[in-house]
Amino acid sequence: MVRRPTLWRSVQIVGLFCLAIVVLTHVAEAFHIFPAIGGGLPDSVGHYIDLVSAVIGCILFPAGFLGEVITRRKKS
Repeated sequence: MVRRPTLWRSVQIVGLFCLAIVVLTHVAEAFHIFPAIGGGLPDSVGHYIDLVSAVIGCILFPAGFLGEVITRRKKS
């Protein structure tokens, strides 16, 4: 049986993608892969990419999970 992805599952996947961007940004900062983004500096592009991705990921991932749980309970 193949399940179709729901809206809530898609929201959860986008949240995970944003959290993966946070991890990749930290790895890029540690190894100085993209020096142009100014890794670790307070007013750099890398700082804002990291911050925005973390905030969006921390909102969307749990929201997708809770939405999925609530939707399943209503169907039962």
